[in-house]
Amino acid sequence: MGFFSTILYNIKNMKKAKKIREMGKENLLALEDEDFYEAMICLCDDAVYDIKAADLTKEQILAYSLYMFEREVNNGGLCQFFVNSSSDCAPFISEALDAIGATELRNLFEQFVNDNDIDVTDLSSFKITDIKEYEAQTKRFDFDSFDERFYDNEDFHQQVIDYFRCNVEQLLKN
Repeated sequence: MGFFSTILYNIKNMKKAKKIREMGKENLLALEDEDFYEAMICLCDDAVYDIKAADLTKEQILAYSLYMFEREVNNGGLCQFFVNSSSDCAPFISEALDAIGATELRNLFEQFVNDNDIDVTDLSSFKITDIKEYEAQTKRFDFDSFDERFYDNEDFHQQVIDYFRCNVEQLLKN
């Protein structure tokens, strides 16, 4: 996304987030799961772009981290999560997975990180500038084994939605 496209996206998202906040907790909770999920993702995006990091609630940080983790791993695997800007969320993934009760997935993530001596607070070795560098990154570790087990976890998305529902008040804060 180019610079001006990003600005336009953020402006549109801010307007949408404002409308979502105006809906109120009860109306949001009455939404079907996927509509509710999309509304919470909009709020997460808005919070991250509009609020100083120090002012984010713990729930906003964890919700945004879960969203980015799920999106990136579903789109291109754990390697993609590590190479993209979403990797800023990596230090929060274990806590976020724990918060939603995804203990098996948390253990899998922690085992992968530990077995491969990956420091989730410093993923600078994963930064890339082109597709060849990305391809090299995918070969550094056995990402496929993590990804396959992640994709087998059918409960994860619902656990994220349930976490959003339980923490809707904290996610509505701005």
